[in-house]
Amino acid sequence: MELYPFQEKVGELILSGRSVILQAPTGSGKTRAALFPFFRAWEYGEDFPRKCIYSVPLRVLANQFWDEYKDRPVNFGFTRPMDVTVQTGGRPEDPRLEGNLIFTTIDQTLSNFLNIPYSLSLGQGNLNAGAVLCSYLVFDEFHLFDPQTSLPTTLHLLRLLRGIVPFIAMSATLSGQMIEALSRELDAEPLVLLPEELAAMPSQQKTRRVHTVEAGLTARAVLDRHKQRSIVICNTVERAQALFEELRRIAGSGVEVRLLHSRFLRSDREAQEEWLRREFGKDRSIYTVQSAILVATQVVEVGLDITCQGLHTELAPAASIVQRAGRCARYEGEEGDVWVYRLPVNKDGGPNYAPYLGIQTEICEKTWAALAERSGEVFDFHTELAIVNAAHEEADQHLLEGLRASRFTVAHRIANTIEMQEQGAARQLIRDVESRTVIVHPEPGRIENPWAYEGFGLFRGSLFGAFDGLQALAEELNEQWVLMTAEPLPEEESSRERTAWQWRPILNKDELLGALILAVNPRLATYSPEAGFRLGVLGDGKWASPLRERDRGWPNPYHRETFQEHVARMLGAYEHPFFDRDKGVERLPLAQELGYAARRMEQKYGWPAGTLHRLARWVIAFHDVGKLDVKWQDWAHRWQEEVGRVRGQNLQVPEGYLVAHTDYDEQSGPEQALNRKLSRMRPNHAASGAAAAMDWLLARTPDPALARAALTAIVRHHSAGANGRHGPFRAHPVAKTALKGLLGDVEGIRWEFQEGELSRRLIRPRRDAELLPYLLLARVVKMADQRALQNGVRPQT
Repeated sequence: MELYPFQEKVGELILSGRSVILQAPTGSGKTRAALFPFFRAWEYGEDFPRKCIYSVPLRVLANQFWDEYKDRPVNFGFTRPMDVTVQTGGRPEDPRLEGNLIFTTIDQTLSNFLNIPYSLSLGQGNLNAGAVLCSYLVFDEFHLFDPQTSLPTTLHLLRLLRGIVPFIAMSATLSGQMIEALSRELDAEPLVLLPEELAAMPSQQKTRRVHTVEAGLTARAVLDRHKQRSIVICNTVERAQALFEELRRIAGSGVEVRLLHSRFLRSDREAQEEWLRREFGKDRSIYTVQSAILVATQVVEVGLDITCQGLHTELAPAASIVQRAGRCARYEGEEGDVWVYRLPVNKDGGPNYAPYLGIQTEICEKTWAALAERSGEVFDFHTELAIVNAAHEEADQHLLEGLRASRFTVAHRIANTIEMQEQGAARQLIRDVESRTVIVHPEPGRIENPWAYEGFGLFRGSLFGAFDGLQALAEELNEQWVLMTAEPLPEEESSRERTAWQWRPILNKDELLGALILAVNPRLATYSPEAGFRLGVLGDGKWASPLRERDRGWPNPYHRETFQEHVARMLGAYEHPFFDRDKGVERLPLAQELGYAARRMEQKYGWPAGTLHRLARWVIAFHDVGKLDVKWQDWAHRWQEEVGRVRGQNLQVPEGYLVAHTDYDEQSGPEQALNRKLSRMRPNHAASGAAAAMDWLLARTPDPALARAALTAIVRHHSAGANGRHGPFRAHPVAKTALKGLLGDVEGIRWEFQEGELSRRLIRPRRDAELLPYLLLARVVKMADQRALQNGVRPQT
């Protein structure tokens, strides 16, 4: 396919292992520039990461990119199959980051890196960080990252990965000094399109005028300036819904009015977006209505390939205004006008800047001043950059100074979060005003898994603002509860049970702070395919959030296997492709998924080539050695005897049979009861395995940092927060023979020891040479373990 020169330059830099900070106007092909090198390397097997994580600031944008690119490799001219997935709070469809190209939000990416993943339990908290570290990372609309939380954490992540995996950060609206500073800080190549490059792009040959309006945005103002296609953008969902209803009331039957925001069910949102792409797209021959108005929020600010003759927007920071203007006169030869309106007043009589608070309010006023000076003028890309610089430069200077001053504080906080899995740190390191997932359900206590339902993302500020009204409406209706939240119960090592959730009512606003998912009483909310979800509006009590499309799940019952069989299956999952029966796709071998990052890590730290590959195999071999303890085997053999009685079968195993997993049907009530009865007899095993392997690993690794990484991966292969405490251990008489068959040399393995703890032998997260290999090895052992249990018969841990 033919590329613009800047897209070719991006590809050359990225494929050579360099990273890029790209600034280019809307409609110029930034996304294609970022993804083409990944598609090419995937097609031709070039030395490049085998996974791409594409992070955006908005859920809706992740959905839009997934819809656009799920078939794009074929459109790019490439034919090798690729699994394109989406992972957001609203669509947690790839919680283990197994896809090849993953569209996700920056919140999801950072929570995975920090070992506090939003879509997995804390016990699984170290599963996905390795996937982030071994991926080609794309950060789109970088200017929208929260400067107090997600931006500093992202910069720390990228500093950590310098020289290991390439990344690209993109925006149309970063100020010049921000581009320069980020490039220096991250050792990345800055690319800013020059006027002559833009002049050669057909997509940039258009005329767009920007006007300021000394009044608030109203339905009448929109209709007075409407031609055939108009887009109206409000800063909040509630104002967009109100304006939509007013436009529908007064527009008349000749104008079709639609609404788009983040609070629609997936099927309804997809229907709205399909209509939008058809009716506001480039090809006018497929338009089905003569006159149309779209009312929307920031969800159309980035990503959507649509156009109009007139765009109306409330005042916002300059970077956002430029992005919104990019939906007007988008294509070659088009002409359009953008009107920027004053903000509505709040209850105190001042401008209602929400959601742009803090320093953003000052940026909004500077944006207004810069736009008013040029009101009515034609805006090109470099005029837009001048507006951005005028509005953002001073704030960016303060931001850069703050980033430099807080760098070591942020690094310390990140290390502590990875070590302690402190979920509250998300407010400091990811987003302080992150959205909460809200579902509608009459009896939350009966929900087995709250993430199995389609939810709506609401910013915490919106929930705070609605809370008093919700309580008042509940009292008026004599309803007993307003909102409830679910929290996962603590998991024990080797738990046989699915994650259990405990629901509790939200009694005051403060309790909203730590709640990631909420259920609202159906009498206190409504939903319609036209207007979407509305909170604090009298509902009929009948509508409830639908279940997502369910996975087919793992087959039952689970069957026993020996220690040797389980290790062999894990090594197979590590070294060979894996067919995911639930998704119907073939996964890359884990060794291939992690290979690029492992090789670059070895080069960076001076470790011999192949070191991490060998270490991964050793961690797999040792991870369940704690189960070779005579007490653990006694429990497993007794379980087989007891479960055989429950089933009326002989399931006993011979004395020399080293059990790794037992027969267990989790759907059977009697077997669940037996599990509760015998669970206290089952010793924990993960840290014992590490203690047995410690001296052996220390003698065979070229760097003590690697031994720490391996030991920590073994200790935490069930629970990411395990501290290394272990009980007494005495190996089963045939354990040495089993391990000799796997490792050959068993000199240095400890076959008997007393209880103790390994905390001084585990990684120190502030030390990169310990942290990075640990995160890769943790992913290897956990993913190989889970895939081995899906291979053919799946035993129960």
